[in-house]
Amino acid sequence: MKLEDLIKEVDILFLIEQKLIGKLKREGKIYRVNPCPVCGHNDHFTVYPETNSYTSFSKCCKGGSVYDYLLEVERLTEDEAYKKLLKYYEYQTKWGGSSYIRTRDEPKNEKKTPSQSKPEGAKKKDNHTKYINQLYKNTTEEGNQHFINRGIPHELIEKYKLCIGQIDNRECMVLPVWEKGKVVYYTVRFLDDKGPKYKNASGTAQIFNVDYLKDPEISIVFITEGIFDALSMEAMGYKAIAIGGVQHAEKLKEAIKKADCNAVFLTAFDNDDAGQECKVKFAYKAIEIPKQFKDINEWYWHSLQNAQETQNTVLEIKNNIDAQLDTAGQPDAVSDYLDSAFHSDIKEFLSYRSKKTGFDNLDFEMKGLFPGLYVIGGISSVGKTTFTHQLCDQLADQGNHVIYFSLEQSKFEMVSKSIARTTAIINLDDAVSSVQIRGGDSSIAIKEAIKKYRKTARNVSIIEGNFNTDVKVIREYVDAYRKANKVNPVVVVDYLQIMPAIDQRMSDKQRIDMNVTELKRMSRDFSLTVFVISSLNRGNYLTPIDFESFKESGGIEYTADVVWGLQLEAINEPIFDKANNIKEKREKIKEAKNADPREIELVCLKNRNGKPSFGCSFLYWARYDFFEPNFYAFDKFYKIKTI
Repeated sequence: MKLEDLIKEVDILFLIEQKLIGKLKREGKIYRVNPCPVCGHNDHFTVYPETNSYTSFSKCCKGGSVYDYLLEVERLTEDEAYKKLLKYYEYQTKWGGSSYIRTRDEPKNEKKTPSQSKPEGAKKKDNHTKYINQLYKNTTEEGNQHFINRGIPHELIEKYKLCIGQIDNRECMVLPVWEKGKVVYYTVRFLDDKGPKYKNASGTAQIFNVDYLKDPEISIVFITEGIFDALSMEAMGYKAIAIGGVQHAEKLKEAIKKADCNAVFLTAFDNDDAGQECKVKFAYKAIEIPKQFKDINEWYWHSLQNAQETQNTVLEIKNNIDAQLDTAGQPDAVSDYLDSAFHSDIKEFLSYRSKKTGFDNLDFEMKGLFPGLYVIGGISSVGKTTFTHQLCDQLADQGNHVIYFSLEQSKFEMVSKSIARTTAIINLDDAVSSVQIRGGDSSIAIKEAIKKYRKTARNVSIIEGNFNTDVKVIREYVDAYRKANKVNPVVVVDYLQIMPAIDQRMSDKQRIDMNVTELKRMSRDFSLTVFVISSLNRGNYLTPIDFESFKESGGIEYTADVVWGLQLEAINEPIFDKANNIKEKREKIKEAKNADPREIELVCLKNRNGKPSFGCSFLYWARYDFFEPNFYAFDKFYKIKTI
């Protein structure tokens, strides 16, 4: 679909509503977003429904179309913005778009022809009931067959007065939303493929079967996305509510709270990303829909077909749901987990054993690279960034996607270091430094390195961070990337101490602890391997690395899954066991930093997935940004282990 068409079709209010829930406030013909998503101040970020555009009177942003909004406010790339517009267009097509404004093909000031208009009785909200009753009266048995073909029995057709109508010269199934005996809203599903599948009535969207919240006799209620999903549940004898799209989740939560309902709720949302994200907004047990079905309605229809073929009077889907109802009031029952996900989680966990860092000595100890938060710390000049960056290149070379958030160094610096390292890997004697590369050196060694590195580079993304690159921005970027590419990337944040706070009122310790916690949450929610680089306290520069070395954050010790410290091998010499001799110690450290190569030890302080503590030795060729295992130390250790 062309970009210009998407800009016309995707409703900017609908798009903003999804991310800034409750922030849009209507003021006559315009909407305000408070606080401003760009600068955080109030009463100037304005959205114009009639032109599908936005602006800022404080000039904190340029303003423009819905596409400009994604580029300027959400800071997406052009490709990401196009994909997001396409996603929202498909979603609007299914659910009818925003509840805030009328559909685009019903302009406010244009005079409608009879073929465009709804019947007279439907022009006002108060007359929705009259309109539906008339349509229901006129619906023939042939019309009812459209519902029956979807598994909806006659008793439900009669209960909800499901009917056939004609809107925009297109025949459609009309799905009324009743409340207190009146039709307060309706959705239509067109029967042809000449345009959008769904269209909503004008006005504010309403919840299907909201009266269930006020019925004390109802003990169990299912929450679904679409009305057909709810009707499928009702056809099996259950009570079901439909929210009319995930964008209305908060509306139902408020309605439940207001009604003070004592029923047990279960969610049955679609299997797509939006549905799975929505279910975590509710503290209720979620019905597990088999992955091969997109939603309850499709699962129900498949079960009906299967029952007819096998002449079975009991539907497979009902048996499955009834079994899940045994723990309806226990949304996190371990018995459900044992039945549904435990064995698949074992299989997934074991699959990470084949993921290697590319350092033989480290892989020998780690036995795999698993999802979780990995913290890599060290003093200056031990190569924290270089080591992590090289590890990422080695992961990318194996086919893993890597997202590297560089909050300190530029993409130019990082890429030139990768090329310098590649020259060293090809031939250490002819290696070229990154400084030479940035200075314009174009030797044969560099050209060969670029050619060799290009394949690896396809899997590496480097994002230059700034003062806005907080943990929320990082999470949003990673989530969009994994959805767009259908992969779980390795994520690196370089480095922890300069990550901005979500709340500027936080102290440094609160900021670091919060960021560590949120990075850990991201690794768990998305099943990702996340690396974060950390500096150390200056007071620990002359002592072996331990948890006390990590700057102002006890949270690392308790939150991280794996903690590695990089230190100079010289720190293990006897002089560092003595209390004084500060001058001699500093000279030793200075000498070790000036060595070429430097001898570096990786110390594992914590590892939840295997051996809890160990050490690995490396040679660090700082000039070429290149680490290699110290095979002498590795072979010596390995021989001792195997004697």
